[in-house]
Amino acid sequence: MRNALKFFIIFSLLTATFYGCKKGATTPDPVVPDTTKPTISIVKPTAGQAFIPGNTITFQATFADNVKISSYDISVTNLPPVGFILKNVPVPVPWSYTKGLTSFGSNIKQQEINLSDISIPLLINTNPVATGKYYFKVSCVDGSNNTVSTTIEIYIN
Repeated sequence: MRNALKFFIIFSLLTATFYGCKKGATTPDPVVPDTTKPTISIVKPTAGQAFIPGNTITFQATFADNVKISSYDISVTNLPPVGFILKNVPVPVPWSYTKGLTSFGSNIKQQEINLSDISIPLLINTNPVATGKYYFKVSCVDGSNNTVSTTIEIYIN
């Protein structure tokens, strides 16, 4: 009985080895993590471009990734003003803008975005919009949460 059990175990191992190692058998490819950041190519606005309150900023850019782009975000802000505030003088109010798209759809590797609805108001709460340097920041996230952002300086005159 003991010999029969040994024979059965050895036979089972040899059979499993023979059929498990058949010629042409393939192993699945290992999963390679996506560590490549997406890219952003901004056409408009251009660095140093000036805009007037009451007008709009046109945004045109292409987002791309080697696997999948997921979302983008745009923000326009200025640095807090430095200096003295005079009494009874209307103080310009900084303007800001944010917009984002949370999904490009499935397996989109490249997308061109054209926006013409970034409106610069004349007034915020009856105060004029602050003029000067603003920072136009664009960020993009791919399907593996790799993030890239770029910032250009624009001016509101």
